[in-house]
Amino acid sequence: MKGRRFAPSLRYDLRTKLIVLILVNLLLFLGNSIAYEAFLTLLCLFVMISSGCIRSSVRYIVFFILSIVVETIVVNLGHPFFLSLILFLVVIMRKFLPSVIIGKWILSSTSSSLAVATLQRLRVPKDALIMISVIFRCFPTIQEEWSNIHMAMKTRGISFGFYNFVHRPLLTIEYFFVPLFVSVMEIGDELSQSAIVRGIDAPVAKTCRHRIQMKTGDYMLLSLFSFALGIVLFLHFLGYSL
Repeated sequence: MKGRRFAPSLRYDLRTKLIVLILVNLLLFLGNSIAYEAFLTLLCLFVMISSGCIRSSVRYIVFFILSIVVETIVVNLGHPFFLSLILFLVVIMRKFLPSVIIGKWILSSTSSSLAVATLQRLRVPKDALIMISVIFRCFPTIQEEWSNIHMAMKTRGISFGFYNFVHRPLLTIEYFFVPLFVSVMEIGDELSQSAIVRGIDAPVAKTCRHRIQMKTGDYMLLSLFSFALGIVLFLHFLGYSL
């Protein structure tokens, strides 16, 4: 999240974030209209903005607007197979955009040490702790590795893009995806060994520099999403189609 925070941010407890993720996934399947999707997306973007993730929020807003434009154009052009495939992908991506937003928010705003400490308090099994610790450390490392590969390929005159992926698919796979997959395998092994060396599976009580406590902001956020879920369920009970 370096360079992405432009506003004072609120910090939420990991337990709050996980509950919000569950509530958002429940809300996803309770409506199908564009207005409902816009409401849910804006609700999730409010969470990201309150955490200071302004730039990412703008990108998601632009993607949502572009998806509506693309859907409108494709519907007006008819339904050949290729256009129908594009329409299907666009609708699916927009449908699950709120879950993607919350997932991105959780990964980018939660350090691995805080995640492990919180899950230890919840008495999560040690094997699961090692896996979660690797996941939280893995994504930023993979992103950095991808940037390094992309920079190295640019020096050879090969950039990762739609044009090269269509016109030179074998070279793109060879120069980008093969090194990335090899790096991912090595990174996962190294991170799991690092977690074990740090004593994550040691049968002793562990200390943490983070204060794990739910605050007023956590309860307000949970109340907001619970209220939204309650309103949606009530409207369904009254027979309204969202």
